Amino acid sequence: MYRAIVFPSCNEPGLEIANALIKSNKVHLFGGSSFEVEFDPSRMILRNHLPCPKLDSTGFREEFKQLLFVHGIDTVFPATDNLVEEFSKWQVEGVTFITANPDTAKLVTSKSRVYERLVGVIPVPEIYTADTVVFPAYAKPDVGAGSRGHSVVRNRQECDVAIADGLLLTEYLPGEEFTVDCINDLQGRLLFCGPRLRGRIGRGISLGTKTITCSRIEEYVRMIAERIRIEGPWFAQFKVSRSGQLTLMEINARVGGSMTMTRLAGVNIPLLALFLYKGLEVEVPSLLPGMVLNRCLVNHIEGKDFSCVLWDLDDTLLRKDGKPDPEAMASLFDCHNRGIKQLLLTKNPNVHALLTAHGIPLFFDEVLYAEDKLFAVRPLLNRHGILAEDCVAVNDSNTEKLALQHMLPRLRVIGPDALEVLGREKVQ
Repeated sequence: MYRAIVFPSCNEPGLEIANALIKSNKVHLFGGSSFEVEFDPSRMILRNHLPCPKLDSTGFREEFKQLLFVHGIDTVFPATDNLVEEFSKWQVEGVTFITANPDTAKLVTSKSRVYERLVGVIPVPEIYTADTVVFPAYAKPDVGAGSRGHSVVRNRQECDVAIADGLLLTEYLPGEEFTVDCINDLQGRLLFCGPRLRGRIGRGISLGTKTITCSRIEEYVRMIAERIRIEGPWFAQFKVSRSGQLTLMEINARVGGSMTMTRLAGVNIPLLALFLYKGLEVEVPSLLPGMVLNRCLVNHIEGKDFSCVLWDLDDTLLRKDGKPDPEAMASLFDCHNRGIKQLLLTKNPNVHALLTAHGIPLFFDEVLYAEDKLFAVRPLLNRHGILAEDCVAVNDSNTEKLALQHMLPRLRVIGPDALEVLGREKVQ
């Protein structure tokens, strides 16, 4: 089993790599981050989460190598461009770094250098100076991924500000935007490219995207791979110019956060990359056509530990249409996996028949029907040796929730809309 660390695992690419590897029986997965570890969402899902030194700190190399040695880690999956560039130069016995070669890792950190390499090969944006600028133009950092720090430049004053800020000034590309998720073999030969439309963009990343087929994009990607040797995972971004010309925006020699779309459509690029770098033969599966992804926030919340969940039945474990609630069922299984005691208290006299009819597993230490639920709560908890402060009650009724809080102030009471409070077992 490979012992792999994703670093940092807190950003969108890192979380995608973690989600791509987390269920593989070939991978024992670690995550790690250097900043604001308390607010790192990967820490909520990974049992093995390591505090890592900062890249720009004195002694980073020795501290990180020691971390690899202590935890027996044999694979490093960097999730930022600067770490890809750094790790591409490392050689550590017994450790594989999922990066392109050092020359390419350095090249793709600069948009202008990429344009210089590919001009005349595929369409790239024209780079302006103060004397040659055509408005509207576009200003962006030469180094850096995503659209943060980008702006449309519409006049001379904005142009002067952009140049003073050291931004790269290029032609404005107003049309549709595309990302192509790719993976090359270790000789730099293209194994797969999956174009997708970037339909909705926020926080500098693609929040809405869909798979497409475009022979011109695929042709351009092949030409990039022939001109620039890239090993492993990478992606390219294109946009349509004012004249309708598909034009390169940037290349990144790493996993992209929205490669989630490609993975859900059947091609797990991070896992394929790991196998490639470990010397295994891989075959890329077919991509499912016509897939659309809308990304939104996922909530991970921490609170005081608990040892028992007190469930309600109607409109909680069962939805208002009488069917089992999928999220509640997931929490039921997860609490069972974690060894958390579960009790069911309901006013529904048909509770046992309903559990059987819906195939709901009997993970409950006790199933209790009571016409007066409030009266039954204390004896029920006492029978199982549960203190109110160690229990979370899940109930849809605002009236009952308030009554429970008044009766047992230390009991945590949530609705079925807040099942995230129950958490999830950390894996790996």
